[in-house]
Parts: sequence; structure tokens; C-alpha cells
Amino acid sequence: MKQLARTAVYLPRIDEDIREQGRQCQPCVEHQNKPEKSANHPWMLPERPWSRVHIDHAINFLGSNWLVMVDAYSKYPCIHPTTSVSTKATTELLEEDFAHFGYPHTIVSDNATAFKSAEFREWCQERGIVHLTGAPYHPATNGAAERLIQTAKQSMRKSSKPPKAALQEFLMQYRRTPLELGYSPSELLNGRQIRCKIDTLLPSHAHAAQGKQAKQATKSQEAEKPAEVTQIRATPKYEVGTRCYALYYGPRREKEARWVPAIVVKVFGTRSVNVRVQPKGLVWRRHVEQLRPWYVNPDEDAEPAEQPREAIAEKIVNQNPVMSRERKSSTAGKKDNPVHLSTTNNGRDLPRRSERLKAKKQSAPS
Repeated sequence: MKQLARTAVYLPRIDEDIREQGRQCQPCVEHQNKPEKSANHPWMLPERPWSRVHIDHAINFLGSNWLVMVDAYSKYPCIHPTTSVSTKATTELLEEDFAHFGYPHTIVSDNATAFKSAEFREWCQERGIVHLTGAPYHPATNGAAERLIQTAKQSMRKSSKPPKAALQEFLMQYRRTPLELGYSPSELLNGRQIRCKIDTLLPSHAHAAQGKQAKQATKSQEAEKPAEVTQIRATPKYEVGTRCYALYYGPRREKEARWVPAIVVKVFGTRSVNVRVQPKGLVWRRHVEQLRPWYVNPDEDAEPAEQPREAIAEKIVNQNPVMSRERKSSTAGKKDNPVHLSTTNNGRDLPRRSERLKAKKQSAPS
């Protein structure tokens, strides 16, 4: 308008008059472009973690809706899949996270129906939470949640895993990755770094320190006790190959021998071992308090384990009338066959392979 007027006429204050005429033109005002964006005004950084959280819904992504929440201080994300975006479903998911981290002072959201309802307003008032919303159709006000939605969508689209597994993988990596300040969201919120797959490449200083503390505690306890008490109450050391008696917890423990001969086949730490019932029984997991040492007579032969097994098995069978009758019926007309614990209830009535084959041959038609 100014350039066109200048080509034909000249009047004092011609530019100001044309500008004023344009401002008063109603059609021009109704259809003009948006004004230039104002300077960015970011949210103030909270003084402490979990003081202000931003929440939003991601609608219909990968066949589901998602409730997204991020802490303004630590950028710690929380994302939940949901089938409903109602106020009740939203508050139930928020309660899950608030049970872990507590109630924040402020919640920032958009003007969705779930957040503008009277039910949500009352829910916030009961918990002392200030609910803030931005202008409608201005997502930049809730930019923290919008940015998290964009990052989560990009990561989950790239993953070949199912949506829920991809979500858990994204949350683990996002919470573990350091921010520009050098600290990860988990460190800023929880005061510690969470452990993920990449941390398996690093040595565990905590485990090494625990081992040293355990050794020091054992030495100090032994030093405080008198020498006589230490010798009497010292816990036997069970290593692989050590013979012992293991406590029996089977279904017939009231009728069977309480302690069963066994041999240590595997050691777990300092308090737990795997033992195998002798001679060829089952493998049991036992605590050292469930074991007793097997003191060997020095007058026995080089293989003393065979004789005690047979003697103990014979004693168990003789003490149990039912097993005694079964043994007599099974050994009638046969050669002497020593009873092993594998045929008693320590082997838990498992028939020997040779006996099963013989029984099968006898039952076959001639």
C-alpha cells in the first residue's frame, strides 16, 4: 500500500496515515499472519527433585495410549501404557509413581478433559498439589512432557521388541544416560546411579567392600571370644568332597532317620552347599546349620564310606516295618543284595534300572 501510493501522490505523513488506515481495517486484522514469536521464557528450575512434574497423554501410539510424566529437576521419566485417558485411570497411574517418590508440589499439564475435570481438581486439592495449565493449543507451555513424548516415540519405533519391552528398555537407558550437567536422571532424583547392562563391564566395588567387611567381622568376632569357646563352637568347614550328615526334610521325616549321610558336591559362598545323598541319592541344597560333620574312625579301611552306607541303610530298613516287609518280598528267591539308600526313602523309592528291565521282561507274554 505504501509503495503504490508513493508512485502517484505525496502527502505529509503519508506512511503514518496508510499504517493507521490498515490497522483500522477489520478484514485485514482478521486475516493477517501470526505475530513474531516472543523471546523464550523457560520454567524456573525447582530447588529440589520431584517438586514440579509435567504430565501429558500420548494418544493412539503403537495401539495404545500412554501417560507420560517427567520431573522438571532431574528429567526422570515415568511412562505407563493405558487403555483409558479418563480422570480415574490417570489418577490411579499417578498414584503408583507417587507411592515411590511422594507427592510433588506442582503438576503442569495441558487442558485435556482428564486434567480439567472437577474430579482431578479435587484429587489435587486433597494432596496439596498445585495444578497449573497453559493456554489451549500452546503445547510449548508443557514442553518438558512434549519433548519426552517425542523422544520416547522415536526410540520405541526403532526397537524390534514388543511395545512394553521397548518401553522398559528406553526407560532404563534414559534414566541411566548422563545429562549435560554430567549426572543421570537417576542420580539427580535418587542420589545413586542405577545399574544396567553396560555396568556389567565395570568391577563391583560394593561386592569387594562387602567381602572385606565380612572377613573383618569374622576376625573380630573370633578375637573377642575366648580360645576354648572358639574351639568348641567353631563352625565346621565344608568343601567339595567333604563327607557329612544332611538333615532330611522329606515326606516321611517323622519315620525316617533324621540325618542322612551325604557328600558335598558344590559350595555357594560360606553358608550354603549342595550335597549328594550317599551312595547315589538326590542332590539337596542345605545351609551349614542343616549339616553335621561325619567323623571317620581312623581304624577304618581306605574306603570307609561303603560300610557306613550299608550299615545305615540296614538300620533304616530294620526300623521301618513297612520297608522291612518290602525288602523281604523283593529279595525272596534272590541272591544277597545289599540295600542302598537309593532304594530306601532317602533315594525316594526310585527303582533301580536293572529291576525295571527285569520286571518288564517278566510281564512280557511268552
